[in-house]
Amino acid sequence: MKYLFTFLLFNTICFAQENKTETMLIYPKCEKLVKKGNESLQNCFLEKLVNELAESATYILSRDKILYADLKVEIRFIVDEKGKFISLEYFGSPENQRITKDAFERYLTSLEKKKKTIIPTKDENGEFIAKSFRIPFQFKYNKQYINSLN
Repeated sequence: MKYLFTFLLFNTICFAQENKTETMLIYPKCEKLVKKGNESLQNCFLEKLVNELAESATYILSRDKILYADLKVEIRFIVDEKGKFISLEYFGSPENQRITKDAFERYLTSLEKKKKTIIPTKDENGEFIAKSFRIPFQFKYNKQYINSLN
């Protein structure tokens, strides 16, 4: 990938009401990690989410003709018992919030178009439950640098 971006997923990613008997949600193409446990599923979900969000942010920045950006945003959301993202909140500067919100909306549209479905978190009884997340997202974009790679 010729995009210049960085992201940080600190160990501060929070999962509300963490319970050892829950089964972590399963993101598309992470199914093979079920036997490896919740930590592997969590890492796969976060890696794929952040990479796809970074691609969407690159599109939004290019579309808006922004040459340089250093996005630092905290994203809070819930993946409900149907595997849908709800209650999205963005924390950072107003411009960073706007760009990240547009990128997340584009990402969600892409998920829907590709018919990718998330298998929600299951509780100890095997019932689907909602799970909240808090992700610090950092993304650096430099259009001039990207152009020099081509």
